Amino acid sequence: MTAMIQKETSAGEAPSAGVSRGNSRFSAVVLLLACAVVGTAIGYASFGTNGSGIESIVTDLSSASANANASGPSATKRRRLSGRERLLESEPEPEDEDSTKEDALIEKIAQKLEPVALRFFDDFVKENEEGGSVEVGEITTTKTKNEGGDGDGEDQKRTMVPHQFLHLHHMKTGGTSIDRLLRCSMDRLKKEANYDVPYYSIHECSRSRFATCLTDPENSCRIKMEEASVMSYCSALKYLDEFGWWHNNNEDNQIKAFTVLRHPVDRVWSMFRFQTKNCFKCLPLKEIYQNLENGEDSGLDKLCLDQLQNHEVNNLLSTEWPLEVSELDAEHNEDHSELAFKMVQEAIDNMKDFFTVIGITEELPATATILGKTFPWMNLEGSDEHQTTSECPLPHANASPKNNRCGEKNTHWDLPDKPDQETYDLIAKHNTFDMELYEAAVSYFDLQKRALLLTDGE
Repeated sequence: MTAMIQKETSAGEAPSAGVSRGNSRFSAVVLLLACAVVGTAIGYASFGTNGSGIESIVTDLSSASANANASGPSATKRRRLSGRERLLESEPEPEDEDSTKEDALIEKIAQKLEPVALRFFDDFVKENEEGGSVEVGEITTTKTKNEGGDGDGEDQKRTMVPHQFLHLHHMKTGGTSIDRLLRCSMDRLKKEANYDVPYYSIHECSRSRFATCLTDPENSCRIKMEEASVMSYCSALKYLDEFGWWHNNNEDNQIKAFTVLRHPVDRVWSMFRFQTKNCFKCLPLKEIYQNLENGEDSGLDKLCLDQLQNHEVNNLLSTEWPLEVSELDAEHNEDHSELAFKMVQEAIDNMKDFFTVIGITEELPATATILGKTFPWMNLEGSDEHQTTSECPLPHANASPKNNRCGEKNTHWDLPDKPDQETYDLIAKHNTFDMELYEAAVSYFDLQKRALLLTDGE
């Protein structure tokens, strides 16, 4: 995979297309590939934040965003809303006069986090005939008997109906760890509960495969996605409708989706440390940002550069906008500032409305606990309901390479776990929208814990 990405980023693409901010047509095409960095490598160690816990993360995010915007004009700008204010911005006024918007939102979250049952074909339809087929919508699944079965149907595999669970994977947020938990949980259902669990994974990191699947309705990937009960997906939400996974095209049967967000500075620095050579050609991150600000060509792939600029907001947008997130200059352009406000709000609203569970990297064990309570089949210790007893660990997957080959004679360029203050400020400056989104995510995560009556020790 590394060799494949390196080849794609160094041959067959004009370097100028990699950094052109004005070429919106080209950008519209390559936006297909928003997580285009080698592999699905993720590390979830937290660094770059000061202190620990929800309150310190919120404080850090607020101060970092304030510092990032401190040098820009402010007279005509909106007042920057806190993460909590952003969450409540689009919430309706509660009918109960004694209740607040936050109270109503916690109640709504508590309802969303109630245990979600698996759904099977035999829960909704009857077999046409023994050993025959059953249909749900346009999906046809053949029933098969287990070895040694007596033929009366009792020992047949129970097949999950399509479009039940979606993991939206952002690069370098802990997504690979969650994917491994997801796969382990599915394998446990197959081996111990004897379920058939159709699964599909599609990541924009596999550029040509994703692009072909998106643009060719007849591609075999469409059938696999249509049949999948569980899907791991690394791309922007706006493509899910094309793939038939946006609310399952049925408001009464919404997809149960989950995702994990990470402090933007941590995520970008982790991405830089992981892809120092293949994506970023051993250039210092400060130099890359300076080239972006000056409109200069670094010779770097656009898809790698997009990882450095408000990538999480971009992934949570569900509609087309006149500009890409990476093209906005909200600091100097009042129109861009207003557009940015609306785009960030859409990302936050999608976070609240589309996803059943929101996790944050800095609290990944607590995230796994919430997932296990909401989706019992994903519980780390197994599920009594499904008679699964083996444990599924939450791994720390794919840390930065021990040798990035960016030093003299292909030796290791030793990068610190945390960026220096100047680099930190540059990352924050170029990810101000992600900072706002993440501050809202941290507040939402706290509300989830309150809705489930979780303490820090649980």
